[in-house]
Amino acid sequence: MEKSVDLSKILKGYISGWVAISIDYKKVVASAPTMKELDKKLKKLGNPKVVLIPGMEDYGPIIATL
Repeated sequence: MEKSVDLSKILKGYISGWVAISIDYKKVVASAPTMKELDKKLKKLGNPKVVLIPGMEDYGPIIATL
């Protein structure tokens, strides 16, 4: 069964750089100004499985399907 998730709430405030969110789309795992810095942060966290999203000023109604 597919379920829609509104990502605009958890991504609010991340207006630039890159954001890594958990694969269940429930939380932000890490963020950084560049992909290289985000990669370093994720390595320190043990390389968790994440979804990468570029930071934007307005995400609008971003909906993901689980």
